[in-house]
Amino acid sequence: MKNQLVRKSNFLIEASYKLSAVEQKIVLILASMIKPEDQEFKRYIFPLKQIFEFLELNSKNAYGYMKEVTKSLLSKVFTIKLPDALLQIHWISSARYNEGEGSVEFCFDPQLKPFLLQLKERFTTYKLREVVRFRSAFSIRMYELLKQYEKVGSRTFDIQYLRKLLGIE
Repeated sequence: MKNQLVRKSNFLIEASYKLSAVEQKIVLILASMIKPEDQEFKRYIFPLKQIFEFLELNSKNAYGYMKEVTKSLLSKVFTIKLPDALLQIHWISSARYNEGEGSVEFCFDPQLKPFLLQLKERFTTYKLREVVRFRSAFSIRMYELLKQYEKVGSRTFDIQYLRKLLGIE
């Protein structure tokens, strides 16, 4: 999992949202499962044990913890600023726990297709392993916002704009 690439439209990088570090990592794990040639989202199934190990979660009550994390993730709406509209959306449309198999199945919200599938321009790519060690939700977001401008060499933020992007009231 650690060698996989995350490819996100810059509209997603610039979207306004606030997720916990674990919630962000789950979204990034899912995004890293998308292949550049994919034309549709798939059902992304992960053994819970693999997620616990990858996210370095204590396996004691990790199952209950993951249910709370996914429930929280399903409840959070974020905003994508488009050239002609504002889109309010959820990252995932469902999280299904397969009790007998010890796995969880995720589905992206279908409205996210233009921001994660068949990306040809205005997107940012980085290795999943570069962010999984971050402990803070803000450090993950800052990494993405800066990575987006890596080739430019610098980036300046208006403090109010940065607070909005990071979901800081």
